[in-house]
Amino acid sequence: MLRAQIKVTYLDGRVVEFDGKGRLWIDFEDKFDISIMELEAKMRMKHIWWMGYQCAKTENKHGGVEFDPWADGVETVEFEVNDNPLEKPVTPTG
Repeated sequence: MLRAQIKVTYLDGRVVEFDGKGRLWIDFEDKFDISIMELEAKMRMKHIWWMGYQCAKTENKHGGVEFDPWADGVETVEFEVNDNPLEKPVTPTG
């Protein structure tokens, strides 16, 4: 499963980190009509910021506002993919 670390830094200095996984990818594909497998080639800043917002919203840390007002209070959103989030290396089978 694809996972990502998403770090949101707000204008007031707060930093909140999220573990992007599962439902985030489904919501992303529905919102932007882009497969997560195509994300690297087609990535836009709004994609990264939307993922930060969606994570914050899922954990009720978005201040109760929609995306645009939330983004107005954000300095940066950092995104790092973890291609192999399992604790042990993947062992091929079969």
